Amino acid sequence: MLNSITNMGKKTKKKAAPPPPPLTSGQRVRYQGAEGFVSKINGDAYEIALDGGRVVQATRNDLEPIHRRLSTKQPSNKLSSTRSSTELDYRGTNFEDFPDEALPLIEVSDDKEVLKVNEEAVELLRRIDCAICPISIVGLYRTGKSSLLNFLHGGKAGFRTGHSVSRCTRGVWIYGRPTRATLGDGTQVAVVLLDTEGVGGLEADRRYDERIFALATLLSATLVYNSLGSIDENAIGQLSFVAQLSRHVRFAPKEDNDVDEGDEAEEDARRLGAVMPAFTWVLRDFALELADEQGDAITADEYLDRSLRPQRGFEAAVLERNRVRHVLGAFFPKRQCRTLVRPVHDEAKLQQVDSLSPEELRPEFRRNLEELKDALFAPEHVKPKCAPGSNAPVSGSAFVDLAQQFVEAINNGGVPVVSSAWDHVSQTECTHASKEALQLYSEVSLDLPLDEVELHALLEKAENDALSAFDARALGDARPEHRKDLKTQLAKKTKDWRSRNDAASQDACRKSLDQLYMDVVFESLQNLGKEEAGATDAAMRLEDAWSELRKRYAKDPRARGPARDRALASCLSMKWPEAAHELARRLEQRCDEAVRKEHDKLVGARAELAELEGSAAARARMLEDAQAALVSTQLEKARHEARCQAATRNLEEVQRRSDRDKGRWDEERKRLEVELERCRAKLSVATEKVNNQERAKEDSMRALPSPSNTAGKGGCACVVA
Repeated sequence: MLNSITNMGKKTKKKAAPPPPPLTSGQRVRYQGAEGFVSKINGDAYEIALDGGRVVQATRNDLEPIHRRLSTKQPSNKLSSTRSSTELDYRGTNFEDFPDEALPLIEVSDDKEVLKVNEEAVELLRRIDCAICPISIVGLYRTGKSSLLNFLHGGKAGFRTGHSVSRCTRGVWIYGRPTRATLGDGTQVAVVLLDTEGVGGLEADRRYDERIFALATLLSATLVYNSLGSIDENAIGQLSFVAQLSRHVRFAPKEDNDVDEGDEAEEDARRLGAVMPAFTWVLRDFALELADEQGDAITADEYLDRSLRPQRGFEAAVLERNRVRHVLGAFFPKRQCRTLVRPVHDEAKLQQVDSLSPEELRPEFRRNLEELKDALFAPEHVKPKCAPGSNAPVSGSAFVDLAQQFVEAINNGGVPVVSSAWDHVSQTECTHASKEALQLYSEVSLDLPLDEVELHALLEKAENDALSAFDARALGDARPEHRKDLKTQLAKKTKDWRSRNDAASQDACRKSLDQLYMDVVFESLQNLGKEEAGATDAAMRLEDAWSELRKRYAKDPRARGPARDRALASCLSMKWPEAAHELARRLEQRCDEAVRKEHDKLVGARAELAELEGSAAARARMLEDAQAALVSTQLEKARHEARCQAATRNLEEVQRRSDRDKGRWDEERKRLEVELERCRAKLSVATEKVNNQERAKEDSMRALPSPSNTAGKGGCACVVA
């Protein structure tokens, strides 16, 4: 098969270009010069939502995927003149204060026995609050790994490179300023680049190289293997350290039981393969044309798959290389291959390739480099590092804990156990996530009191935010139990908020009701005490005052919360009887005052009556005197006296009745006085008549002759007799 990879100068039979790969929903595309994204897929047809709002239907051949910023101008030969969206943009606002340089992540002691996680890198990584996508590059020493990383992050000389036969990278290094990428589902991912110490060389220590490779593999989401030339048997043989990966990494602790060690190792390797990173083989200085045995063109991925097929033979070298192929296929089911031609033809410039301007690089190299960037950094290809057996992405803090666990296991002379390390990281991250979630919930500020619905909505949002914050960081098998405990603690805090809201509601409602009681009900009681209103009218007006209090209470913005109705009911049950009692007291007081006034009036009337009675007695005595003086008068005088006595009796009767009704007595008294005056007038007339009669009699008596005169004349006296 490898013999079919011929020199580029050899003529080969071309086959038709393969159909373009299908697009995915949400992918950015270009259609007839306008950009948009795939909103819906209907078989072979795509619905495209163009920028600006227009929606069109198009086929796959009409669409051009956008993995980087494209210009309407012709492509420039400058590597960094136009920054692409897949190029690592280290000038983002989120990471602008991160160092724009490489720094060690895993440091190595001089005797290569002790590894250490650099504290400066730890501090930087813990500041990454989103998912992290570590991309590590491994390979033989002096194959240009660091130079390739510098090309990938924009041509800047971030990683140190060398031109001698000695290694220039020790341990594992990290580029200090990550970039934040947004995936199709909205997930924010920080992409970080890791450079590892080359394998082999003059200072080669096979065990040390295998441990560094295992460590880089465990820490990576994407593992880039850098090699020179094509994939031949020698290149496969150089990957023998990959075959030793299972000796330096285990998925689960070794169990002391009767299980066959071979079966246990095979099961552990199978489970280990499920957590391995994506594998990208980069072929540097590639000068061959990709074609199969028939001369038909093939892709780089197909070239890799064909190269990993077992070769025939039973020689030890063939069997060892086939074992390497098997391990590569088993451990890295997600794999791809990309090729890069030599950056420049001039050997002298090749030694200084990091300092060359983009115009000095070959166009083919720049094109291959852009394809590699798309394969590694395009949003649809970026895969954050996740916990085993789940899609929970790892944050910067969890990545640091994981690295520290692996380094500690290696320093203790053991083998890093993936499941144990992840269990520890899971416990640590879940604990931190719970604390952060509780802290986030505790930072909620509420203006109590609040209505029950509003409070429930705010607390539910706060709880959901806290759980979302927990879910964003928590991972692993410890997550369900910690999440359950977190919900229990959140429920307690929610209950506490409700208790505080109820107390605040009771206090606010009580103050509102007290104020309204004084302004409405008590004021009404004061007015009722001053006005002349009957008991029924006063009760109705008090009822109106309570109705007005309820209306104002319903509109009072201070009176809100769960205790609103309870406070009103409590106020009515306590203060309504008090108000009614106060009203009764005021009405009774007013009635007593009225009775007192009436009593004073009655006393005055009685005094006046006594005075009238004394006057009537005097008049009676005068009448009796008049009657005694007129005893000698005729029957008319007696008749008038009888009438006077009757009048007197009537007057006495009137006096007795005046105790019951003084008004009637006054009228009767006036009538009797009139009758008395009439009687007096008649008496006066009768007296005058009697007097006249007496005077007439006296006059007649004086007119008669005296007896002496009658005897002197003789016979006259006899005649008269």
